[in-house]
Amino acid sequence: MASVFVISREPRMRSAVTEYLRERGYDTATAPNYDEAMEALPALRPDAIVVDVQGVPRGEDGANFSQFNLWLPGHHKDIRPPVVYLLHKGARRPHFRIAGAVIKKPFPIEALGEILREQLGHPRRDGSGPGMDLDLASNTLRSGEKEVHLTTIEATLLAYFMEHPGEIHHPRRLLVDVWQYHDSAGASTLVRAHVSNLRRKLNLATGTATQIQTIRGKGYRFVA
Repeated sequence: MASVFVISREPRMRSAVTEYLRERGYDTATAPNYDEAMEALPALRPDAIVVDVQGVPRGEDGANFSQFNLWLPGHHKDIRPPVVYLLHKGARRPHFRIAGAVIKKPFPIEALGEILREQLGHPRRDGSGPGMDLDLASNTLRSGEKEVHLTTIEATLLAYFMEHPGEIHHPRRLLVDVWQYHDSAGASTLVRAHVSNLRRKLNLATGTATQIQTIRGKGYRFVA
């Protein structure tokens, strides 16, 4: 099983990223700051590192990103795991000593999954077969050797479901969060039509559409 080390001093960010990665079949470990990351990484030797690029809050001692950036190449020169950097939108891009993909925050968390699958391949869980890959750049859904093209709204809807596995989404909520509508009139009809189309394409790609469950009277739930 591929392992990913996540560094972020934001508890919500660490929790959201690690929960998502575990649901997708990755093994994870975390650090709340750069000091703990530099202490733990040499022993763990992860397959990939996700770094939330942040400074040190005022009044706190400890290493900042510049120090971690200088430390990383020398301590991982033998394996050089892929690094994914999370950077606030509008923030100045540092000179990364180890090149890696950059994701601007806020971001759809499936974008991180997409990058890791490109770098590490699809994670396997308990010897199961390949899951599904969603390529947001081309709106393509892949499972094994099968490939299905999605419309932009279908890809956005599926990415949203994948970001919130196990949660129940009312059509009105989906209309606001996915479609960016402020008027929820006609939500049930519109969302039902797109969910139906998405299920059909999931079935074509994966052989089943059970990933999206209908919860009577409440909405839809995505089961990974």
